[in-house]
Amino acid sequence: MSLIRKINYNKKFNKKCFNFTTPSHSQGDFVCPDAEKILGRKFYECDYSETEGFDNLRAPDGVLKELQQNISKIYTSKSSFILTNGSTSGIVAAMLAVLQQNDEVLIARNCHVSVYNGLVLTGARPVWFLPEKDEKWDIFKSVSPEIIERHLKSNPLIKAVIITSPTYEGIFSSIPQISEITKKYGAILIVDEAHGALCNFSRDYTGYAPAIVSGADISVHSLHKTAGAPNPCALLHIAKSSKVNPQDIQDALNLITTTSPSYPLMAAVEATVEFLFSRNGKAEIRKLYDMVEDFITKVSVLENVEVYSGFCDKSKILLRVAGIPALAVAKILNEDFKIEEEFSNDNSLLFLTGIGTSKKKFEALLQALREMSAMDIDADFLCEKTAIALPSMIYTPREAYFHPSEYIDTEKAAGRICSEVILPYPPGIPLILPGEMINDENIKFIMTEKVKVAGISRSSGQEIPEKPEKFI
Repeated sequence: MSLIRKINYNKKFNKKCFNFTTPSHSQGDFVCPDAEKILGRKFYECDYSETEGFDNLRAPDGVLKELQQNISKIYTSKSSFILTNGSTSGIVAAMLAVLQQNDEVLIARNCHVSVYNGLVLTGARPVWFLPEKDEKWDIFKSVSPEIIERHLKSNPLIKAVIITSPTYEGIFSSIPQISEITKKYGAILIVDEAHGALCNFSRDYTGYAPAIVSGADISVHSLHKTAGAPNPCALLHIAKSSKVNPQDIQDALNLITTTSPSYPLMAAVEATVEFLFSRNGKAEIRKLYDMVEDFITKVSVLENVEVYSGFCDKSKILLRVAGIPALAVAKILNEDFKIEEEFSNDNSLLFLTGIGTSKKKFEALLQALREMSAMDIDADFLCEKTAIALPSMIYTPREAYFHPSEYIDTEKAAGRICSEVILPYPPGIPLILPGEMINDENIKFIMTEKVKVAGISRSSGQEIPEKPEKFI
């Protein structure tokens, strides 16, 4: 019996059961009125704990074990794991499973902040590298296999490699080539494939196979990003060819995730995966890609509008309007047309689409761009960006996390060592990590770009100043 059928069975036939267990709302016998207005009573009726027949995600041997085995068959993995705390928990669990204190790990710098979390918890030593930058669009290109081999050849102590593919903007790297290199040097390849949740179901017409089919040892998928599931449904997969022990992943997940996982969310994972795998699901994905292709065809003929055409995820649209800074375009779209982009930098705007993107949305964006394209524009605009350089790492992220620190004005931080993550969000890619030295260019960027800082403050009750940077 599937989890969904189990829940429905209990709702229909076990209404007279008296559960003196959590959750205390007792499957909707009590619901806060304001919560009911938002979630509805049916959500509560589906909300169980590890009662008889509902299994335990920490050591599944019943309905949840069967569910994960079915997901594994669909993704052709050795093992698959349900994540109810997003791909973040999957990345951290993967790192905990394969890395120990002072192990060296090669990481592409355009990684998600979850990798930093994993570095703090494992105590591993990061070896950073920068993928090439496309200055025109202000995005990172794919990871070069040559860079991976150069690092692994010169440093035999590197135990694992972590890359993001597709990137936030939808750029794929060649996983087959990179995995061939990592296997050659005995390193584990972890791929953050959070934004590639549709890859497993659309390879026939996108030409891109999922990472674990292409040679990666471990990958994660965020089903909420493009596949229609609610936040924060996700999956972790181990490839059939990988030497990673599934029990090590389970043990790691048990360290970092709640002992009370959401059964409605797990049921949503089941429903989402089964739908994507079905004929109707694949038709829906194809419908999405057809709408994206139609939109790009129509917008590409507009004067002054340029669409990125690199090797990218078909669910992403990256574009720019010549003559207008992308941040200004975003402001106009938001204020005048009530359209919000996923992310914008100085040179481009990113629009994320997915199963729930309607034709009406595409039409609204197309009409807005038509009006903007008709504006009187004199010259092309391209923001000059300061060349990116990797900061000097003085302490590992774990060492910095536990090191004494203080709050100071950002303008006075040159030469100091960062003690909290500084990152624009979205996309959650760190600018400066704890343990790295701040320089004048970092300060200029933080001050002029008005970076939204996601600080990691561990000082309870301490008043944080207006510019909340924390330094060692």
